[in-house]
Amino acid sequence: MNVTRRIRQMVDRLRTTAWILRGCYVLNRFSKAFRVLQVRLWRKPLIRFYYSRTDRAPAPCSVTLRLTSSCNLRCVQCGQWGDRGVFVRPGGSPFPKEMSTADWRMVIDRVAPCCGHVYFFGGEPFLRNDCLELVAFAASKNVIAGVNTNGNFLKGKGHAIVDSGMDFLIISLDGPRHVNNHIRLGRFDVYQSVVDGVEELVAARRQRHSRWPFIELNMTLTESNQAHITETAEVAARLGIDYFAVTLGIFTTEDLAKESSEEFKEEFGVDPHFYSGFVRDVSRMAPRLIDAQIREVKRIWGSRYKQYPPIDCDLAEYFGEPAKTLVASPCLVPWMTMQLMPNGDMAYCEDFPDLVTGNVREQDPLALWNNAASLAWRRRIRTKGIFRAESRCCSYYLQ
Repeated sequence: MNVTRRIRQMVDRLRTTAWILRGCYVLNRFSKAFRVLQVRLWRKPLIRFYYSRTDRAPAPCSVTLRLTSSCNLRCVQCGQWGDRGVFVRPGGSPFPKEMSTADWRMVIDRVAPCCGHVYFFGGEPFLRNDCLELVAFAASKNVIAGVNTNGNFLKGKGHAIVDSGMDFLIISLDGPRHVNNHIRLGRFDVYQSVVDGVEELVAARRQRHSRWPFIELNMTLTESNQAHITETAEVAARLGIDYFAVTLGIFTTEDLAKESSEEFKEEFGVDPHFYSGFVRDVSRMAPRLIDAQIREVKRIWGSRYKQYPPIDCDLAEYFGEPAKTLVASPCLVPWMTMQLMPNGDMAYCEDFPDLVTGNVREQDPLALWNNAASLAWRRRIRTKGIFRAESRCCSYYLQ
């Protein structure tokens, strides 16, 4: 009887310990959510106050870590590695001297106390073997840790991703198999690779009794997949993911890219090259066809549907007048988001990171955040607005 009682006591203690650990886990998630709420309630109003009065900025709300510029795919619309991508042209090679794991950990350790969101980007971040290690390190610092991936390296990582503490995962899929594989070019069945990885991750969440990471399937529109939005949303539903998103597309014209490049060089003495990577002909996009499908997808997905840019706009205007900005509000990105390139260079735009304000291997990232180059960039945005080639930059509308 004594043995039985002791066994019961041990089981009760284990259950109690499990509930305590589970409670700590939930509290940690709520703490992260509170940091995001904090940004919305007072950090953004504070930033708007700064914007209207000074080129200086309070500590960043988010930090984007571009771990690598390398990618295993050649997606036709990609500004980095696509048909017009900046890295496929002569002299356009990506940053070869990537920061080490220790370098990235140093940066995360420095910015985490004041920044509520660390976003891992690329290239393809999972080409770095230390990607999950860095995500886990960021999550341990009580920040929202998210990753943007093409989804081809998820297979075999399901449990590791859940256990890392990752909060959200954005995965690209541009249509059903034949459409996706026509757009997202790789040396294998890219569609099936993504599906297999997502299915494993969803199963791992269920086995771990976890809702995290939230999984978002993102479809970037091109003329090749614009008729397949509903089909892609159905694929997302079958996979059991949390959100389905449509990216209308980041693009500009030859004339706008040339005009902005000349203006940029005149003001900052730098010859930009990222504008040309997003030159795309969108004349064959069909706004009515797209709009009808989006309405249907919104009806089915409700609040779990996302759109980039996150605004209601006339799609004929969006695709037909690329020089026109679609909101009257200013661009607050330079006051809100720090971006670090693979070699440690600090920039401010995820898609047009041509102006470098310093390198975190040489200086403290928070010191670079308000150095002379950063102030000059904010002054330009505050007094003149964005460059015209940036009018379809999604980050501009995420205010």
